Formats: sequence, structure tokens, C-alpha cells
Amino acid sequence: MAKRRGVLVTFIVLGLIGLVAAVELKRQAISAQLEDITEHLQEMKFDDPTKNQETADIIVKELRNLMDIPEDIEPTVATIVDVEILKEKNPFYAKAENGDHLIVTPTRAILYSSKTKKIIDVVPVQLEPVAGEGSAEE
Repeated sequence: MAKRRGVLVTFIVLGLIGLVAAVELKRQAISAQLEDITEHLQEMKFDDPTKNQETADIIVKELRNLMDIPEDIEPTVATIVDVEILKEKNPFYAKAENGDHLIVTPTRAILYSSKTKKIIDVVPVQLEPVAGEGSAEE
């Protein structure tokens, strides 16, 4: 009986050691992912504004090859980084993917994929002036 108890205790100890090892491996994997995410966020946080403007200029140039956007209009360009949140809030983003771009002009919002070089969707917009700007009472 004592021999069985000793074998059982040995198996339990080995099982616990295996469980601790598995948990440690999982912890290390999660820690590595966290470091990667932190590094990526730091890169995004400290992006060079000149580089961002160059990227926006390239996107607008590509888009002007596909549709008529007057040269005197300088659209606002944003890169989609979390499309799932946007999809929850607005069906306009249903076909978008992370990395696609939202280009906003005074009359249109355009979803554009620089990866496929295709326009995903276009909707009309009307940008309202900020209160006090351009009013007749000034």
C-alpha cells in the first residue's frame, strides 16, 4: 500500500511539474507578444511626420489615378488600424481591412486599398464648418 502511495505521489509531482512548465511556456509566449506589440506601438507613436505626409501624398496620387479629385483639394488621409471597431460603428467599413485608407474630401469619404490599388467604397459627406467659422455675423 505504501508503495502505491509513493507511486501516486510521484505521478502527482510529475504532473504538477509538467503543468508548471506548460504555464511558464505560455507566459513566455504572451510576454514575447506583449513586447512585439509595445515595440510596434512605439514605432507608430514616434513616426516621422514627414514620412506620414509622404505616405499620404502617395495614397492621394494613386487615388487620383482612379477617380477625379481636384488638384486644389488636399484630402485628409487616415490608415485603418482596427477595422473591427469601425465595422461595429458603421457599415461603411464592412469591406475594409486593417491597412486600408480612409480619404476624406469636402464632399466624399473614400475607402481605398493601397494593397489592391482599388477603391472599396465611396459615400458623400458634407463637412460642417465649426461654429463661428465663416458665419455672416463676423
